[in-house]
Amino acid sequence: MSVKEEKVSVMERFADKVGDIMGPLAEKIQSINFLMALTEGMQALLPITMVGAFGCLLAFIDVGGYQAWLGTHPQLMTFFMTLQVCTLSIYSVYVVIFLSYAYAKKLGFEDPIMAPPFAFACFILLTPVQLYAAIPMQWLGHAGLFSAMIVSFVVVRALKFFLDRHITIKMPAGVPHFVEKGFEVMIPAFVILPIAGAIGVLCQQTSFGSFHNIIYGVIQAPLKSVGLTLPVYILYELLGNLAMFCGIHGSTMSAWYSPILSAGNQEQLAAFAAREALPHIFVGCFENSVLIGGYGATLGACIFMFFFAKSKRYKQVSRVAIVPQCFNIGEPFLFGVPAMLNPYLVIPYFGGVIVNILVSYVCIATGLVGRPTGVSAPWTIVAWVGYLLGCSTPIRGAIMQWALIIVDALIWAPFIISLDKKALAEEKEAEQA
Repeated sequence: MSVKEEKVSVMERFADKVGDIMGPLAEKIQSINFLMALTEGMQALLPITMVGAFGCLLAFIDVGGYQAWLGTHPQLMTFFMTLQVCTLSIYSVYVVIFLSYAYAKKLGFEDPIMAPPFAFACFILLTPVQLYAAIPMQWLGHAGLFSAMIVSFVVVRALKFFLDRHITIKMPAGVPHFVEKGFEVMIPAFVILPIAGAIGVLCQQTSFGSFHNIIYGVIQAPLKSVGLTLPVYILYELLGNLAMFCGIHGSTMSAWYSPILSAGNQEQLAAFAAREALPHIFVGCFENSVLIGGYGATLGACIFMFFFAKSKRYKQVSRVAIVPQCFNIGEPFLFGVPAMLNPYLVIPYFGGVIVNILVSYVCIATGLVGRPTGVSAPWTIVAWVGYLLGCSTPIRGAIMQWALIIVDALIWAPFIISLDKKALAEEKEAEQA
């Protein structure tokens, strides 16, 4: 066996080993019903969060004389603020409704629609309301997010306990289905809701003042302070990219990070709306500057290949992939090269992502580029447009993204040149034969 063939064999064994590890891990994560329900629930809320985020952006973005002009149109300002208040400021309410439904569906409920009313009622019973007067908005927004998740999990599990053991009221034949289902959960209602109310009252007697404050102080705030740090964010991105490298979609590995990122986004938007200092870096549009072109940060690679590839094979790959890449759809490039499970491309595939994180972090931490506002543009939007919409200094953010595309192209360039030379030589040999 030649040295070259031996290297190929070692690389292939390495790729197989990585695949053997990542496959079972992804399957294990996908088997956790609550994590998968959390991912689906957050995805279902995307239209609501997007509308609220753009309402907040249009109300408070300070570009040129826009704010002075908006000050002369108070009705328009009120409209934008209403969009924000009725979506993002009560985000936890939407979460408890959508998540409880998604989780009940994952657990195989015959009628998962019965779960959201229970979860919502328990969430409100745990909130320190002013009787016949008001419900404090504080706990309906980002601060109550982890409470909403915990309530959804516990309530759905409690409902399943009663239903699995048939601790229900049975109605005679001929009763309409909706009436029958209402009575079916009557016993669980008289157990679950009073318990939630009692816990809410007891928590108000503690020094924390409420159930939500206990969860926020003990779980959410510490988890967020750790989760939105540079090392954890690098881990999050590397896991997603590693999964995609092994042929498993990266979103499979990101479910654990969704609650942390969502809480950070909501807190960032609240600070932006209140014109306070923006507390976080790794939120909102930050990921737009990391996965430029999709997993592996391959837009720069595809652009380089499009202009400089000489082989017919890679010219064709780049022509097919270039447009999807601009919208962060990287599969045509990843499959066409192929980059997935290709040990020769490990360095640029992961190196570009790490460089993008570090460069973006340094630029924002030093003030060269403003912090994200918390507005998250759709992942399919062109990279630099995401920063125009979601950065507190839009122009500087967009310039940073263009610079990162060039950096990514330079990182991938030596490897693409090597692949292209090999493909070109093979094509010439085939023509001569």
